[in-house]
Amino acid sequence: MTLSTRVRRVLSAAALMLLPLALVLSGCDSDDGMTGTTPPSVGDQVSYDLSAQNNSGVTGTVTFWRAGPDTTLVTLDLDPSATNSNVSHPAHIHLNSVSEGGGIEYYLSAVNGSSPNGTTARKIGVPIEDLATFDGHVNVHASPANLETVVAQGNIGANAEGTDGSGLNFVDSPRATTYPLNASTTQGSVLSGGITGTVRFEELTSSQTLVTYALDTDGSVENYVGSDVTVAQIGHIHENTVAEGGGIVSGPFSGYLGSVAPTDPAARSSRIINASYDELTSYDGYVNIHQSNANAQYVFAQGNIGANAGSNGSGSVDATITVNNQGTAAWEVTGVSGESGVASTGTANPSFSLTVGHRYRIDNNAGLGAHPFALETGTDGDYLLRQESGESGSLEDDPDINYVEDDDGITFTFTQALADEVAAYQCTFHGSMEGSVATTSNSGGGGGY
Repeated sequence: MTLSTRVRRVLSAAALMLLPLALVLSGCDSDDGMTGTTPPSVGDQVSYDLSAQNNSGVTGTVTFWRAGPDTTLVTLDLDPSATNSNVSHPAHIHLNSVSEGGGIEYYLSAVNGSSPNGTTARKIGVPIEDLATFDGHVNVHASPANLETVVAQGNIGANAEGTDGSGLNFVDSPRATTYPLNASTTQGSVLSGGITGTVRFEELTSSQTLVTYALDTDGSVENYVGSDVTVAQIGHIHENTVAEGGGIVSGPFSGYLGSVAPTDPAARSSRIINASYDELTSYDGYVNIHQSNANAQYVFAQGNIGANAGSNGSGSVDATITVNNQGTAAWEVTGVSGESGVASTGTANPSFSLTVGHRYRIDNNAGLGAHPFALETGTDGDYLLRQESGESGSLEDDPDINYVEDDDGITFTFTQALADEVAAYQCTFHGSMEGSVATTSNSGGGGGY
């Protein structure tokens, strides 16, 4: 063997010995600042199992659906044969794992134990990536009066291996309509004086609609009442008009809605209805909100919907403007129903043309938590109407404007007083998300559904 051959073999062996060290060093030199670990990608759907607790027999799943860049739709699906028909089951996303335990981080829509489907839904203003990596778990409780008893439970996010799915086939430009609920006095023990509210139909897919009802309690029902409330409030879609009366819809879709847990600070509940948006907005029906499962005879809020909208007496909107965000750079109008010429769709920060005397609903799909919607004067930050928790605009108490605010948007009458002062709409968090508001003359036309 020649000297040069021996040298080459020695150098080759040395290189092989150094290779593992080089691989380790290259793994540490990553662009994401982590130790060579790439965070797992999150798809458009991830589900987690919920197991029965305390011999309840209640099993199910919780599913996260991507509903936008900053929004997740969370659905619960419990075995309806095992839920208690006499109560509703509050549900929450809690901090930490099941074994560690932790406080409530997010409220979910409570499940009506008498519902034949056992499902509810809730939009949460955080990206699906945040929930799919969240250090938490889900608890489903026996009832508002028995929160210490958990009937179904499961780890989520960072604490569980979820099952991925393809997600929902959301429509590109979803439409939405909001109907008022009128107060109705009862002989019951909860909200017996009646309370106003809203019910909102939001198009999800070509055959599914998110139905959300919210109560105008400005916080939880329990806080509004001022004492302990140990029952959840329930809602249904009924056949016919309020004046005619009718049973809960059983076909072609189920009229059972979710329940409002009395401590839920949003006082709202959602459920996905397996009917198209057009089918629901043309349906001959009305909505009743009842005191509880056990005392459903007490109806404290109700209102006509669909084909019967406008028969509620007052408060129906003339036009619904659905907005979303283009990152933090601009608003975008994704749909307008009820009137034409109100705003252009698909453009950044389009101008609004509003008619004095007409009532408008702004459905804020960008999310209250990330992009609160407001109307303001020509002075930046001088808000007239302001959808932001703990904050208010200067004209929100004007009875003629009849301002209503919830987590999904705002409803108001465009009075002359409002028209005289308003100049723009804006996200209160991001100054670049701003468009102008103009006033158009009322020539006696009008919208309506």
